[in-house]
Amino acid sequence: MIKQEITKLLERTEREKIISFVAEYAEEDKFFYEKLKKTLLTDNDDEDNENEGDGDDEEIPDIDYYKEIAENCFSFGWRRGRGDYDFNEAAYEASEKLDKMLDDAVFCAKQGEYAEAAATAMGVVEIIPEKYEEVDDSNGVLVDSFDAAIELLCNIVKNARVSNALKKGIYDWCKEETNQPAYREYGFDKINILYAVCCEQNTNTEEVLADMDRKIEKALNRHRKGEAVVQKIRFMQSRNLDVQDLIQKHIELNDVRKIRFNQLLDDKAYDEALRLAERGIEIAKEQDQEGMVFDWQKAIFDIYLLQGDTANLLPMAEYLFLKAGYSSNKNEFYDVLKKYTPADHWPDTMERLLAVEEANGANSSFAGRILQEYQMWPRLFAYCQKSGIAAIERYEEDLKPYFEKEILEQYKNYAEQRALITNQNAYQEVARILKRMRTFAEGNQQVDQLLEKYRSTYKRRKNMMVALSQV
Repeated sequence: MIKQEITKLLERTEREKIISFVAEYAEEDKFFYEKLKKTLLTDNDDEDNENEGDGDDEEIPDIDYYKEIAENCFSFGWRRGRGDYDFNEAAYEASEKLDKMLDDAVFCAKQGEYAEAAATAMGVVEIIPEKYEEVDDSNGVLVDSFDAAIELLCNIVKNARVSNALKKGIYDWCKEETNQPAYREYGFDKINILYAVCCEQNTNTEEVLADMDRKIEKALNRHRKGEAVVQKIRFMQSRNLDVQDLIQKHIELNDVRKIRFNQLLDDKAYDEALRLAERGIEIAKEQDQEGMVFDWQKAIFDIYLLQGDTANLLPMAEYLFLKAGYSSNKNEFYDVLKKYTPADHWPDTMERLLAVEEANGANSSFAGRILQEYQMWPRLFAYCQKSGIAAIERYEEDLKPYFEKEILEQYKNYAEQRALITNQNAYQEVARILKRMRTFAEGNQQVDQLLEKYRSTYKRRKNMMVALSQV
């Protein structure tokens, strides 16, 4: 449909106008220029047309050609040698150019030109890590471009219309690229997703397994080796192959140990799972991995919970609650303690939790939850005073009936402190807290006094006056 519309449009347009438009567009778009030149200089059009539809012969074009086009996206002309060169802006500019290349590649894929689309995406994938240190990608726009290229390649590999020859070409390229350290150094881990997709689509199981064995053997550290082994396990499971020997061979690797642990939980083999977790703790301590230690302690907690072993569960839950910090598991540990602790022991347990949480002040949001839950209002107000204005606002509704004057005084002091600061955020914060003060019985009078004071003292601060006009 589009081709017919373009054909009609070109037929009724003057030749000079078409030439002028194409020349100007090629001047602006390097990718369009290179594709146009390549197309018009091809001498094998008739031969290509004869082979059209023979997908099994489709192979990847020269990737270096497209990589060079992608590299030109990092050319910023005269600005590089000047003092006003903006490395962050350069990342945005390069990303915009690369995204335009990828848009053209997506269009090619929709038209069935999968090989060219793949080569374009592969060129983008290769060039970004190589040029990454030349710009400031703190906003992640180049990572987004990289991920878009990977997504396109994944879609091509999974497309049933794409030839096996092209899929094999992408697989061969990807298995080599994943060995390049630049992808790991800069966090371009999604290339591993592409590799997994390529493996899924590769019908030669022995080839994939042999390649995975090489990756395991060449892994730079335990973490990378664990990732490689887990990838092989997942692949073997997808082909209904037995993985137990592989798991046992690498059971000392943390990620592999987790797989075996979950298998044991599914089989309700809790004693063996417990021994596995305890060994996981030992290994984590040997490697000085506190986060890993916590994860395996949590695994033991899960076993006790499944077994209903409250004698071991409660001490572990209390220990992990106090150790959890800001972990999302903290709610789970508290709920278990509250549910399974005998009623006559709960007050003492709760006091032990509160003693630690209250001492942490603003670093603990859980103390407020417990104090609110058990309506310990004086103690909650004392905790909020120690924690700061955010805690007072969070629990204002509960505390206001008992400490209205004290809370109003806290808000007033906070407004006075923020008023001393000369920036827009501080002005907005003063206005916000003054509005909140107006909801108190004596709030309007105090707010009006403060506004009169500020309009006199800070009358030269135009932005502050604008903010206060909304109070």
